[in-house]
Amino acid sequence: MAALKHEVLLRLRAIELIAYWEGRLITTQLMDWFGITRQQASSDINRYNSQFNPDSLVHSPALKGYVPSAGFRPVLTSGHINEYMGLIASQGSEPMAQVLETHASVASVQLPDRAIRPEVIREVIKACRGAGSLSIVYASMSSPQLHERVISPHTLVYTGFRWHVRAYCHKRQAFRDFLLSRIDRTPKLSLESAPAADVDALWQEQITLTLIPNTLLTTAQQALVERDFSMPDGRLQLTVRKALAHYTLQRYQAAITEQEAGRVREHPLQLLSADRVKLDPYLFNSSSE
Repeated sequence: MAALKHEVLLRLRAIELIAYWEGRLITTQLMDWFGITRQQASSDINRYNSQFNPDSLVHSPALKGYVPSAGFRPVLTSGHINEYMGLIASQGSEPMAQVLETHASVASVQLPDRAIRPEVIREVIKACRGAGSLSIVYASMSSPQLHERVISPHTLVYTGFRWHVRAYCHKRQAFRDFLLSRIDRTPKLSLESAPAADVDALWQEQITLTLIPNTLLTTAQQALVERDFSMPDGRLQLTVRKALAHYTLQRYQAAITEQEAGRVREHPLQLLSADRVKLDPYLFNSSSE
């Protein structure tokens, strides 16, 4: 392992993560992400399948790619969803968690490891890519008992703290956010017709949010916050999808209400009051399930 070049190890880890979480691996994906030839991609897959995790990948002519064997277990990664998140976010560049691992003088904080199973991710990704619908067994804070839902997912979302899927809920007849860790069993294909993602208004429409230093901070403290967040003219403007506005504010630890702004240690930033007014119609009627 130690003798492997870093870029080779990254590709082998990518092979494992894609196979484990997506359930299908194709050479084109490796070619596009890492800028390698088809021959090199095939060689990497064969190397992983012979030297590192023997017979763990099976070629499927029907799917035109490799699928994990029944007993597939990760050997180069830990099987955490955060590793897959890092790979997807990097899109072929070195995932930050793996960059940090190579430097003894740099450390990172482990993100929460949500209880998300690869079987769930695989079916959700298939449905997103194929515009299909799924029958899921789900529990939420408002309905903590397991129950069936039919959803039509279109996008996987990572908020910085958790994974959810943006999907049309056939029960509520509206687009909602479903936490992947709350899907209890392997989703099953449903014959319900899936509405197109372009009719999800809050997903398609964007809004610009303006963040400012918390006005309860001292002048010196506000100047520090401006420097921390590279805020020209004391403001930071973010253009985001309306469906992601609340998550964006959470990620920035920005106070939305006056009550939150009163907790200055928790919220060094706050949302401009004018923006809070224009967010009122939907921000505080959460679409999370």
